[in-house]
Amino acid sequence: MALSMDRRSFLGLGALGALTAGAGLAGCAPQAQDAGAAALSDTGESAADAGIPRKEGSETKECDVAIVGAGAAGLQAALKLARGGKKVVVIEVGPSAAISNFAMCGGPTACETKLQEQEDATVTLDQIFTYMNDFSRGSVNSALLRNCLAHTGEAINTMLDLGIGMDLIPDTYGVGFRGRHMFQAGGEDRVGPLVADIQSNGGEFLFNTKAEKIIMEDGAVAGVQTDAGIDVMASAVVVCTGGFGGNEDMQLEKLNTKVFPLGSTLSDGTGINMVLDAGGAWDRNFAVLGNECGAVSKATVSPFTEDWHNTNEHLGYWLFGGLYTDPVGERFISEGKIAQFPLAVGGEALLRAGKAYVIMDADYYNAVQGDGIFAYLGQPASWISGPVADYYKTTPENAEAHLQEAIEQGWAVKADSIAEIAEAFDLPALEATVENYNRYCETGVDEEYGKEAHFLKAVKTAPFYAFEYVPSCWSTNGGVKVDSHLRAVDKENRAIPGLYVAGVDQGSVYSVPYYTNEGSSVGLAIGAGAYVAEEILNA
Repeated sequence: MALSMDRRSFLGLGALGALTAGAGLAGCAPQAQDAGAAALSDTGESAADAGIPRKEGSETKECDVAIVGAGAAGLQAALKLARGGKKVVVIEVGPSAAISNFAMCGGPTACETKLQEQEDATVTLDQIFTYMNDFSRGSVNSALLRNCLAHTGEAINTMLDLGIGMDLIPDTYGVGFRGRHMFQAGGEDRVGPLVADIQSNGGEFLFNTKAEKIIMEDGAVAGVQTDAGIDVMASAVVVCTGGFGGNEDMQLEKLNTKVFPLGSTLSDGTGINMVLDAGGAWDRNFAVLGNECGAVSKATVSPFTEDWHNTNEHLGYWLFGGLYTDPVGERFISEGKIAQFPLAVGGEALLRAGKAYVIMDADYYNAVQGDGIFAYLGQPASWISGPVADYYKTTPENAEAHLQEAIEQGWAVKADSIAEIAEAFDLPALEATVENYNRYCETGVDEEYGKEAHFLKAVKTAPFYAFEYVPSCWSTNGGVKVDSHLRAVDKENRAIPGLYVAGVDQGSVYSVPYYTNEGSSVGLAIGAGAYVAEEILNA
């Protein structure tokens, strides 16, 4: 039976209420960096290099395992450990687990789950591991990748048993299997059953509490120092604080550009810095889980409406595979690849460019408002997500007002010539780029990047339009180095006794660019949570 693909599948987003202003998460402006985050000093020395000061607490709390972060990995680890008889304390900087990226993400990729079995669409461990390991081209810890993926089905099935609803969605981007499980609800409705089960098994949560430092004694983990004056003492610590999307200094250090955070800005690299301070080491890969809804501009404050349209409809052109240039006006990629894989290729391409420009003529601009981009390109069957891309098209009722807003904010230009656009955005190579591009459109052959002919539409009819986009992401991927058992390692690759890192704080299982099968970031996080719990239980 053919599978239809709706807007929700393309978005990869679950509960529509998860990003409301009251949650203070995606769509908010970056928050001021916390004093405990990884700011760089005038000498370029990070907090981790200088050493996080030890401030002995006025109170201690004893447990078997301290978990830092109540997101995807943290909740899964706490659930399995508590059920396994371990005394667990979860330290969370937010007021509840509903503040995490996990509470608002679309849903994880997984293998060998109940939903896949029910729909006769089982993805085997070998199948998904081979796909993702091949995609990584040896840049990740292959044993760790397999270990995390092997526990994704367990994590999904556990959540289903707790009444957390999910749907197995179609193969949105044509990777060859149906791995993604979309959540039916977000926020408290999603995380509440996990929190309740953890608590019913003796687990404890310290909300509104920021972890500050891993307490080490004789080279081994002894606990976690917090800003609440409570030292949580434990012989095992699992760090999973959600990456560094809320830390501009760390973004600049590792990504060489600022990235607008669509996810929680509470994920500010604190967990990563605590592991480095305890003797851990950076891994090599740094990427982002890019914005599959289009792009953002330098003026963006809130990128999405309640029904997941872009707040300015002219942000959607990044998805459509037209003519894109770098900051000097030169093409830098086959734009069709961005349309095919906006999460992976699109996120990395914009990150690498720092900012990019979409250039079009009146024919293109008007066609998008009318029949839509998919029809304008001739409804190419090879563009798998093309039928739903028009969810982000510019509409006649909003086009003029949204264009004027973009022009006033300085990220759009409408002009009678390409030369005017080149001058407005200081793109010295743009005129030559457009001339060459139009020639490729006439011949149907992209001589530079081999873009598919159906994406080649000439830029020749005045007026002309240009839109400037900057990087944005749901989360960062990349952090400290771990071994295949999720144990943090030092600079000599020796495991630090008792110190584990799961989720996107560890950089050993996330590839560059982001994996092309959607849901990979949170899928690996839930798998890592279940896996690290098993490791601790069997230690």
